Amino acid sequence: MGIQTPLQTHALNSEGAAPGSRGLSAPPTSLCPDTSSYSILHWLFRRRRSASKPPRLVVAYWVVVALTFVPLLVAAALGSVPLWNKGGAGPLTFLHDWGLGYALLVSLPSLVVLLVSDEHVLRASLDEVQRDGVIAFSETTAASLRATWRRYFRIWNLVAQLAGIGLGIALGILTLRTYLDPDVASWIAPNHRLQLTSFIYLYCIILLYTVIIIYVGRCIVISFFLRGLVAATPLRILPLHPDRCGGLRPVGRMGLRNQYTLTILGINIVLLLVVWTYLMPGATSLRDVLIPGSVVYLILGPVIFMAPLLPFRAGMQYAKKEWTHEVARVVRFEIDRLRGQLAKNEIDKSDEESIERLRKVGAAIDELPIWPFDPGTLKRFATAYVVPVALPLLGQAALDLLKVAGI
Repeated sequence: MGIQTPLQTHALNSEGAAPGSRGLSAPPTSLCPDTSSYSILHWLFRRRRSASKPPRLVVAYWVVVALTFVPLLVAAALGSVPLWNKGGAGPLTFLHDWGLGYALLVSLPSLVVLLVSDEHVLRASLDEVQRDGVIAFSETTAASLRATWRRYFRIWNLVAQLAGIGLGIALGILTLRTYLDPDVASWIAPNHRLQLTSFIYLYCIILLYTVIIIYVGRCIVISFFLRGLVAATPLRILPLHPDRCGGLRPVGRMGLRNQYTLTILGINIVLLLVVWTYLMPGATSLRDVLIPGSVVYLILGPVIFMAPLLPFRAGMQYAKKEWTHEVARVVRFEIDRLRGQLAKNEIDKSDEESIERLRKVGAAIDELPIWPFDPGTLKRFATAYVVPVALPLLGQAALDLLKVAGI
């Protein structure tokens, strides 16, 4: 009868409108700042006529392939080592170099596609969360947040690109020097001498290292941005939300996206290891680097997936505690009222229904998640995480089986 319980009070926003009502049907301006300022790759593939639309990812993929794999293929075809050696003897040929082929046809284009679309994915995820009222800022606060982080992203984009180019050149030269080893016979440096293929390979591998470093840098700064976002306002997670994440599943998909990237690179490591182990048994130096790299992958997988989600875990834990306290206060209010009714022997059916409603509300609050992902997202992460580890194990098992069968 006109009494507003704490739960009802919690459900109202600062303007007095419940989430999902007409007052929040149109979310405020996006919280996502301009994260692509001074980013060359974002500028290259941005739609000029509509910056709000996602970049053309298929175009980005084929542009990367045309600028790397195609010129390297042409140079290899004109080189002294044939593209394919049926007998398998002699130096490693271009078409036998599966690790590099995968890197230029899958890893590098995928990294570029994921990199140039990360701002659109971040914006879409935050807009979705805002629309459900899980995160809400005033226009003034949102504008201040965007301006602050636009400066941070601008600085970090410059730093990441300069660091990526510098480290990419250094790592590329070190990688190329590996092929000049007398024990390594490869199309990249036939007879251990630098040729046209060597320099085009150097350009491609520098580009790969550079994009990896820039991507890692972007993931780090986006994680810090999300941490700042959650710290600026309490999360208002929603019990019984259909996404089973309190309304934050769009954020969970961002962590899964990072894991897919790591899976692609993990498979690339496996292929490089296969090439160096079976096709160039005399070259062990790179193998000694790849094996520890595989161990690092096992450690980094969960870290990469969880990094953008950790800020939301703390916010969700706090929000769940707040909901629990809200329910406790309502329960205390109802219990005190029922004790008075019991003393007067005036308990009726409406009191029983009130107890049942409180029991259901308490169960719903108890089931509130403290991670912004549902079981389906977690299952997809586990699948993507295991693939690079399972591939070499399955390959070795197949070889052992063939040996036992005498084939």
